[in-house]
Amino acid sequence: MRLARLLSTAFSLSLRQALAYRINLFFDALLAVVELAASLATIGIIFAQTGLLAGWSAGQMLTLIGTYSLITGLRAAFLDPSLGDLSQQIRDGRLDLYLLRPAPTVLLATSTRHAPLALVQSILGIGVIILGLRDLAIVPSPLAVVGWALLTLIGLLIGWATSIGLASLAFWAPRLNLGVLHGAAWEFGRYPVDIYGRWLRRLLTFAFPVAAITTWPAQTLTQGPDPSTLILAVLLGSAFTTAALLLWRLGVRRYTGATS
Repeated sequence: MRLARLLSTAFSLSLRQALAYRINLFFDALLAVVELAASLATIGIIFAQTGLLAGWSAGQMLTLIGTYSLITGLRAAFLDPSLGDLSQQIRDGRLDLYLLRPAPTVLLATSTRHAPLALVQSILGIGVIILGLRDLAIVPSPLAVVGWALLTLIGLLIGWATSIGLASLAFWAPRLNLGVLHGAAWEFGRYPVDIYGRWLRRLLTFAFPVAAITTWPAQTLTQGPDPSTLILAVLLGSAFTTAALLLWRLGVRRYTGATS
């Protein structure tokens, strides 16, 4: 409960700061609309030439794009503001500020700065999901919705864990910054992993689980839950989170701080 209050207080403060510059809301919403429109235009061009893309229909692709926008908006709102310069904080010693506080360091360093206006992208994503389901003329079952929500949260957890893992490498290699690589890999989630070759598909399933981030949630919502997919996603989420936290703890042990 204490951690929940801490995170809710941090979000409340971030929201107040964001609303102090309300013109930013307009531009953030505009940028989110433009980005989503570009993705939808690409899908429109593709399906003007073919009825299926690696077995995916237009409605299924809309559901996937909507899920991608939803989870990307959540990531941008709750994770990116803190994770964006985490490597730099390790390098210049600002991590000391979190180590001295009576709360888990990893949560303080990665989840206490927020960008609430980025949730506009998530809202637009939900709208696109609804359009996709309407195009498919289906109403997902309660189990499908629960499975989709669970997989979406696991995808967000994997994004958090991979970001922490890459940032933690700065404890050993201060000049190394792989944030751009993480962002580039995340972009693969705009499309189903089925369109990629076998080896790349395996990498996007097990090395950086883009499949668990967008493909599996969209499939679950449109085709119903698959127990084996849910189990694999839970295992991947648990494995990546455990590995990231272990790497973080090992890194903190060798961290010398700003005054050393």
